[in-house]
Amino acid sequence: MKRLLQIAILLACCSTSQAQRIIGELETNTDQDMIMGPDTTKQDKNNKKIVPVDVKAWTIDENTGARTEVDVDTLHHLYENNDLPEGLEGHYNTLGNLGSPRESRIFFERDISKDFIFLNTYDMFYSEPGDFHFLNTKSPITNVSYNWCGTRNTGDDHFKVLFSRNAGKLFNFGFLFDYLYGPSYYDNLSTAFMNGTIFSSYTGDRYNYHLIYRHNHMKQAESGGIYDDLYITNPEGIANNFSTNDIATNLDQTWNRQEHDVAFFNHKYNIGFTREEGDSTNLHEVFVPVTSIFHTFKLTRFERKYTSNIPQSTYYTNNYLETNDDNIIKDRTTDLIMRNTVGISLCEGFNKYAAAGIDAYVAFESRRYTLPDTLAEGTRFEHDYKENGIFVGGQLVRTQGHHIHYNAGIEAGVAGDDAGDLNINGHGEFNFKLLKDTAQFAVDAFMLRNGPVFYQERFHNTVAWWDKKDQFDSELRTRIQGTITLERTRTKLTFGVENITNYIYFQNYQTLISEATASSPDVYSYAVAPEQHSGSIQIISANLRQDFKFGPLHLDTDVTYQGSSNKDVLPLPTVSLFANLYLKFKIAKVLDTEFGGWLNYFTSYYASDYAPAINQFANQDKTYRMKIGNYPILTAYVNFHLKRTRFYLMYYHANQSDGNYFWAPHYPIAPSHVKFGLSWNFYD
Repeated sequence: MKRLLQIAILLACCSTSQAQRIIGELETNTDQDMIMGPDTTKQDKNNKKIVPVDVKAWTIDENTGARTEVDVDTLHHLYENNDLPEGLEGHYNTLGNLGSPRESRIFFERDISKDFIFLNTYDMFYSEPGDFHFLNTKSPITNVSYNWCGTRNTGDDHFKVLFSRNAGKLFNFGFLFDYLYGPSYYDNLSTAFMNGTIFSSYTGDRYNYHLIYRHNHMKQAESGGIYDDLYITNPEGIANNFSTNDIATNLDQTWNRQEHDVAFFNHKYNIGFTREEGDSTNLHEVFVPVTSIFHTFKLTRFERKYTSNIPQSTYYTNNYLETNDDNIIKDRTTDLIMRNTVGISLCEGFNKYAAAGIDAYVAFESRRYTLPDTLAEGTRFEHDYKENGIFVGGQLVRTQGHHIHYNAGIEAGVAGDDAGDLNINGHGEFNFKLLKDTAQFAVDAFMLRNGPVFYQERFHNTVAWWDKKDQFDSELRTRIQGTITLERTRTKLTFGVENITNYIYFQNYQTLISEATASSPDVYSYAVAPEQHSGSIQIISANLRQDFKFGPLHLDTDVTYQGSSNKDVLPLPTVSLFANLYLKFKIAKVLDTEFGGWLNYFTSYYASDYAPAINQFANQDKTYRMKIGNYPILTAYVNFHLKRTRFYLMYYHANQSDGNYFWAPHYPIAPSHVKFGLSWNFYD
């Protein structure tokens, strides 16, 4: 009741004097796209007021401010999976709880490591400004969504509000509030995350800007995994009846906390001319930009705290720092990064010879990191480390036209700590007719040469410590990937290959403390550190998405094959499969319905373990490693869409039984449970 009262108060605070409209949820905060519906109007029967509901959405390039339009829709399909930690199609390994750290099993979906590496595993909740969807709307819009499962002491709750409105045709502002609370079906694994974002944009012909300020608060309890895997693999061997919360864990009274502040501002001034367009009955002047001058400012401050009330726990092999007077581990690190980018663009399409746009920029980046340290006599203090870099970059972009589009970019570190870093990337699309079908061939490629980020070279806390400055070589990665899409046959085939030299990764090290007895399993202590593979690793990947339709019966399949030339350093499952079988129909001609079930499966492999001391996934110790996978997960659901409302009912993990059902080593998949979700649209 208390939680419902808080939600009601928040909704009251969010309301305006006018009626409001909702659109879909932002992709930047869940696995779901925010896609726009058609330009329509709504007739109010009481006052005959006509309300326009046309909305435009776009993302921007963080360096140049170039806009990329995105489609918008209510996304009825797969809405039931929008709040699952393993993702829309189950591609992620996770700790099993909503918002908990995760890592994609599909290697080509993994991002390059961030400077603040502790964000790498939280992409379900944290997103970069370049992924944010800005809006322009003819009427105020509001989205309220709520997802729920379990009880007060298990499961999760996820509540989100998005509001946006225009003041005039060009100026837009709004906010996003996102609250996630997951007590978890397993002990000592709860999450409590909160995000508050305000945003604004102005899109004039000559001047435009985009502004974001975001604050995140994230608190996650650490369990270290369950104490005995037999509770999952052989529960009949356990003498007494038990619930999932009764299963002992390796850690308790231990938390990771993060605070994020992100300020982003991009603005641009366009120089150009006006020309008349249209016919004699609709002749109007249009501004044509020729050259743009742009500036981007980005300031981020990240803080991570690791606290534990059990400093003498045998879970960790090492103890590098003395605890505080209250005998509690309190480790803290911060990351402050400021980046300024200035540049100039020659705009695409201002005449027939300008078939592509050209951008050039220079950027200065300053970084400051704070870590705990010790003096010679053992006194504990915090030490600041500073880095800086100067970058130059450019892009060649073609977005206009019907058949060929491309985007090629380069950025090089020319001075400071990033001197020698190089990022060359490109994307191209070619649309053509094939056997009375519309087909598209797309190619993506990049070549990266990056030195290790700060925390890969240096990290200090009570239970994990390394200083490897100048010990790692630059990592070199090259990838090429091609995709063929056939609309008529609902086929999408992707094939790619990548080579990595000097691959940097994290490695877990286990030490056997006591061997198993009749009443307890083997007991280990853990340490973790970054390592570098001096040779080359090749990865090949092939993905087929094929959707079938037989009247109201649909079968959507997504299967990925992967191969790694060194599975000890870079382990990947050979096959990952997601299959969704459902009936699609209308009830009473107004209620869109999808009723069915899906299967998620991946072959067994030595998946990465999770290291609580650093919030990262790390390779298992080869002496004691375990395989996960080869366990199908079946889920039944019914998914509805009625005018402004989407809602679903799901029975998750319906086939729960004895088996190897882990999302990560020693972190079980959530047991069978019912899940419910609702997204409600309000609009003027």
